[in-house]
Amino acid sequence: GRMKKGFMAASGRRPLYEEDAKGQGEKKTMKLGIAYNVFDGEELLLDSIRSVKPNVDFVAIVYQKISNFGNPAHPKLEARLKHIQDLGLIDEMRLYEPKQFTDEEKAALCSPNSKELGGPPSMVSNQFFNELMKREIGRQMCAEQGCTHFMSMDTDEFYKEDELAAVKRKVLEHNLEGTSCKMRFYFKEPHYEMMPFDEHNQVPLIYKLKKESRLLLAHPYPCIVDPTRRMAGVGRFAELGREDI
Repeated sequence: GRMKKGFMAASGRRPLYEEDAKGQGEKKTMKLGIAYNVFDGEELLLDSIRSVKPNVDFVAIVYQKISNFGNPAHPKLEARLKHIQDLGLIDEMRLYEPKQFTDEEKAALCSPNSKELGGPPSMVSNQFFNELMKREIGRQMCAEQGCTHFMSMDTDEFYKEDELAAVKRKVLEHNLEGTSCKMRFYFKEPHYEMMPFDEHNQVPLIYKLKKESRLLLAHPYPCIVDPTRRMAGVGRFAELGREDI
């Protein structure tokens, strides 16, 4: 897309945090972890990781061999993941096995403040809780590695290196605890794009990791995002524009 004037100068290759925390005697730093939620689409994973790797300190994979609906993954899924790990692009992998949730478990995983469920938590199907659990496990894996910030990603998501670096600086500079961004959709090849842009839905981006912040289903949010990707206990939140990322 078009870059605003001066964008490259603003997001050049200088040290990421040199201008942060001026006069505070210490530089703010970010240890960014990414957790991928994988069942299918693994043919895109290698390029997705490569798109973010220069800005990332830890890459976790939470994968399942049986889908939330009982369908098997590609028989070579684990071999493909191992190949990417052998390339040095995956730090840790965990297998997730989908389960049936009790009404009590569902209630504990739903945001008590949700206005979107359309009924009691017991009425929500298991697929949503399995997705939420995979993302929450990924968040915990990043926290266990001492990450200060976290992103939950799917295999078909890609970022531009300079734009993600600029967002990292913005998060530190403004002490943001949550961010979201707009999406661009491509089909089959990276030059077939859906138009006009979707200005309605957003995707969660970088979050600050705090002990009290965990993923809860359908937690109230300032914008429309996937109900399984919402972190509770988020303070300062910024919706980033297309000129940012």
